[in-house]
Amino acid sequence: MTGRPERLLIVDACRGLALATIFINHVPGTLFERFTHKNFGLSDSAEIFVLLAGFAAALAYLRPFRDGDVARQTFRMVSRAVQIYTAHLAVIAICGALVAWASLALQDPRVLEAMNFDAVVAAPIESMVGIAALGLQPSYLNILPLYVVLLLMAPALMALVALNRWAALAVSAAIYGAAQAGFTPPSYPGMGQAWFFNPFAWQLLFTTGLCMGAAVIDKRPLRLPRAVLPLSVAYLLFGLVWRQLEIYPDGVFGLPRFLWDDDKHLLSLPRFLHVLSLTVVASSLPVETWLRRTPWTAPLGWLGRHSLPVFCVGTILAICGQMLRIAGDGDVRVDVAIIVGGLVLQIGLAWALEWNRSGASARVVPGLAQPQR
Repeated sequence: MTGRPERLLIVDACRGLALATIFINHVPGTLFERFTHKNFGLSDSAEIFVLLAGFAAALAYLRPFRDGDVARQTFRMVSRAVQIYTAHLAVIAICGALVAWASLALQDPRVLEAMNFDAVVAAPIESMVGIAALGLQPSYLNILPLYVVLLLMAPALMALVALNRWAALAVSAAIYGAAQAGFTPPSYPGMGQAWFFNPFAWQLLFTTGLCMGAAVIDKRPLRLPRAVLPLSVAYLLFGLVWRQLEIYPDGVFGLPRFLWDDDKHLLSLPRFLHVLSLTVVASSLPVETWLRRTPWTAPLGWLGRHSLPVFCVGTILAICGQMLRIAGDGDVRVDVAIIVGGLVLQIGLAWALEWNRSGASARVVPGLAQPQR
């Protein structure tokens, strides 16, 4: 059987919501940032996006991959990685020009330092190599390199998932453990540093998404004990308290730091469990039905189905927003214009892409959207 499965609306909507909150969080200091879900738990939009990226990859590639079309599907995944790599380089070039212009206009080199573009000024030749090799990742421009590596790892991970989901999770957990022990891609220039998102840790979340997608394709969902749902709710409440009280201990009974710390770089266990708890709770609610019955949620679907161009434009708009906030000296009216205007532009872009793809007005989220190539 080679037909593509139906794309769940909840995947598109949650990816769209994650993109919107990533944009808001990438313009730090605004009033809107206080209401994104990173302030109410241990994980944030990055975890949701990577989990759903794995899920969507399973829906897009896994069935033909298992049916023997390994070479073609591997080529598609590598091609997608190259597309994201190219987009990353373009975004860095545009954002670098914006930051350089702001630094010149304001006569303030600290703008370069704040965005981690000062390394380009200090070592331009090495920085060119670092940008091309993904070793130099300016602030707020470090997510796409993670996706490039995850997609390059995807064929091997998908082969394991096709063989046995539990074996795939076991191998992924072993790689995750190696990452916690120090296995990480180095930064360049600036040796001794590491990527902000360690892909060898974050691949566990991507593999979990692959396994969830495989379960949906096979119509064999995991049979979770009844206690999992109340425990997930309890853990989300615990995460809310943790975040509100800002509990950051120096150590917990001599345990390895990744078991108890709130570490985004290495996807610490508390963050991983938090996004899984969110998934359990969300999957227990009739969200899919709500989305199909509520037309006003359509923009979230548009954003989610065109995640790469929306993310790239959102990143550029966020950097523009940061520069405007510096010039606006914290004026709330400037903040409102930045966030509202940026979201409207991203939704408009997503609508235009949806309209172009469908050839008709994109007023509702299509129920049978094809997986994005």
